[in-house]
Amino acid sequence: MRKIMNPFIKIPMFLMLLGLVFVQCNKSETVVVADNLDVTLNASPDLTIFQAAIKQAKLETFTKGPGPFTLFAPTDAAFTAAGITLASLPSIDSLTLTALVLNHFQNIKRTSYEIPEGPNAPMTSIANFNNFGYKDKLANKIYVNGATLTTKDVTCSNGIIHKIDKLLTIPNTTTLALLTANSNYSLMVQAITKASLTATFSPSASAPATIFALDNATMTAAGYDAVTIAALSGVGLTTLTNLLKYHVVASRNFSVAFKAGNLKTVQGTNVTIGLSGAGVSVKGTNNASAFLLSNTDVFASNGVIHKVAGVLLP
Repeated sequence: MRKIMNPFIKIPMFLMLLGLVFVQCNKSETVVVADNLDVTLNASPDLTIFQAAIKQAKLETFTKGPGPFTLFAPTDAAFTAAGITLASLPSIDSLTLTALVLNHFQNIKRTSYEIPEGPNAPMTSIANFNNFGYKDKLANKIYVNGATLTTKDVTCSNGIIHKIDKLLTIPNTTTLALLTANSNYSLMVQAITKASLTATFSPSASAPATIFALDNATMTAAGYDAVTIAALSGVGLTTLTNLLKYHVVASRNFSVAFKAGNLKTVQGTNVTIGLSGAGVSVKGTNNASAFLLSNTDVFASNGVIHKVAGVLLP
């Protein structure tokens, strides 16, 4: 006798098979073909200097290659703020430019969601330097080395682009070397040497520091000119030593990651961090008022430097 299949079994089986076909079709139809990184960059009117830097460094093999890459793309305003224009770009030597450009590439596709929370979460660039991610969930902002992601998740066929408002400078120089290279800080460097604090102001990369830097005008206003520093000894030198230690924090702190409140210094006592619409400020125990930070987030291999507008008094 011929068996007859129950129609109530046959219909669900048909629907199940139809569903499987539908799922498979859906999977194949979700592939989106987008322009590559090179085409997308060249179509962005606010990334012209970065486009030119890539071409000058002959690194289009990355933007046109298979990838996937993550590209933190500095805007023209970011380059200009760093003193680099289309006109000055050709004066940068090829090795420096290559390292600078590649420090903005990662050999992975990393969405903004996948940027680590930080505040000091390392991400290795193709140039083999670490850049540090930080997410401020309360403000709904994402940063790399203190640079803000102004446009996130521009998806390309061979990677993803995040626009940023600062350059990711090459961190191959120490904090003290950066201070020494800038003549505006020559008095502070002289004082550091006089007080035998070279190691304090240039720690190891594994134990980074934040430096609140005093320019020559600020040092002179506080009574520390070159002649005075050279002549210091005894109690006067001890006072200077403690004062300098009070301008060092034994951790890497980008300006965007500062929290309002106390922050312990190498000297042993706290400075007070303030946050306002004007920016980040810092106040010593015996300062009448706080000083704003400027020239923030100067990135070194072993820490970060911020200029402070007055001497912090412990």
